[in-house]
Amino acid sequence: MPIIKSAKKKLRADLRKKVVNIKVKDKFKAAIKAYRAKPSNDNLANAYSALDTAAKKGIIPKKRADRSKSRLSGLLPKTKSSKTNLGSGNASTKTNKLSRERPSQKVR
Repeated sequence: MPIIKSAKKKLRADLRKKVVNIKVKDKFKAAIKAYRAKPSNDNLANAYSALDTAAKKGIIPKKRADRSKSRLSGLLPKTKSSKTNLGSGNASTKTNKLSRERPSQKVR
């Protein structure tokens, strides 16, 4: 047990923070478990939100949250609409390159 007054206050504060940290940790673990059981966009959004909250509060490192989100997104079944969006992105980059060309110089 702490003897110094400030150490006693720190111990009380740490116990209060521990309760909050456990709730946040349980929430993101439950969200991940629910998503793995039934992959859907709603469950993925809940898992992302829970992981971001845990990272923001410092319960897990941000890079770990990013890595977990990346791995979770790979479990979602691919749809046909995502393949068509990739094709349209290439056409827009070509038009952007053409629009960035320099205008011809005037002859003096």
